Amino acid sequence: MTSALSRRTALKAAALTATALFAPRLSRSVMAQDGEPFDPGGRVKVDYDETVSFNELLNNPPMLGRSESWRLRIIKELDERSDTVRTVKYDEVLPIYQALHGVAPAALDHNDIYFDVGEGYIHSSYVVPVREMFQEPEETFDKGFWGEISVPTSWQHWEPKLRSRRYFDLAYGTVYRVIDRVNEVDGRAWYRIVNDLSPSDEWWVQAAHVRRIPKSDFDPISPDVPPKDKQVIISIGDQLLHCLEGERVVFSTRIASGASFFDAQGQAHAFGTPWGDHYALRKSPSRHMIGGELIDDIYDLPGVPWCTFFTDSGAAIHGTYWHNDYGHPRSHGCVNVTSDAAKWIYRWVNPVTGYEVDAYYTPGEQRSIATSISVGL
Repeated sequence: MTSALSRRTALKAAALTATALFAPRLSRSVMAQDGEPFDPGGRVKVDYDETVSFNELLNNPPMLGRSESWRLRIIKELDERSDTVRTVKYDEVLPIYQALHGVAPAALDHNDIYFDVGEGYIHSSYVVPVREMFQEPEETFDKGFWGEISVPTSWQHWEPKLRSRRYFDLAYGTVYRVIDRVNEVDGRAWYRIVNDLSPSDEWWVQAAHVRRIPKSDFDPISPDVPPKDKQVIISIGDQLLHCLEGERVVFSTRIASGASFFDAQGQAHAFGTPWGDHYALRKSPSRHMIGGELIDDIYDLPGVPWCTFFTDSGAAIHGTYWHNDYGHPRSHGCVNVTSDAAKWIYRWVNPVTGYEVDAYYTPGEQRSIATSISVGL
């Protein structure tokens, strides 16, 4: 994981092409402007033109997928024992033409879904479906607004310009508070976004990569249902989450709950999702989550979207952009769901929070209306 890896290899030919072709315009075309090479750095060492359109390069496929692992195999047949076409690297963007059932790897037998990527098939567990929707930069801000990354991958820069140092690659669907706009000399617009762990940090992202989240996306779901009739049931055994209104299930989704991990000495550390009866303690549209030092499995995840916390230790139901593998335990204690599912749950769970609220802590006087969240077998 320390080697310098090329960002991606692009399919430039039409759908179902048998051979992947290298796309040289993805290599340092931005970084070498003015005839001088420039290394922008970054937590992940990948090179590509940050102005690229993956839809254009991949001939506008029905869906795109972002690789979230360092070595994924594209195979010839829908069977993990099939021959390898090539290996996909972290952060590569692939076309997705359809999803199909196949013979899953033994370690992932809970998930038999593969994606047809034109040149073969790839297991879906570490390929997150994404879209690419470029945005018209906002002219006015007032108090700022909530925004989400609307392209497969963007970058957090330390200055509002392409030729500047960067660090985090910002994944599709991550959410941030936008508080300012600056234009480069060439007119390119940049937004300043808030890192909630250190709000004074200068974090900048291309404005065309950020969709303004409308206030209506924060409107509560089923506000007329009595609060006492709403409850969330999380089944660790089935790896399912259900939202109930009275006795009626109104929403269900697969989850990835907390698991056990092993440190360098082989000692097991349990990070199971806390069992028992809880309630919605805190809600945040976005949270920068870090941890994992104890087991040498450090994670540093900005912009985790639509977080509903239910324990003082930080266990939450939240959106997930770093894997697409639901149906078995794999988290550090939280309940991983897709970002769309997390957003629905966030809006449905009481208490209701406002658009301007970065983090809402359930006060004592609202304890009686806070949605119960029960975790069990």
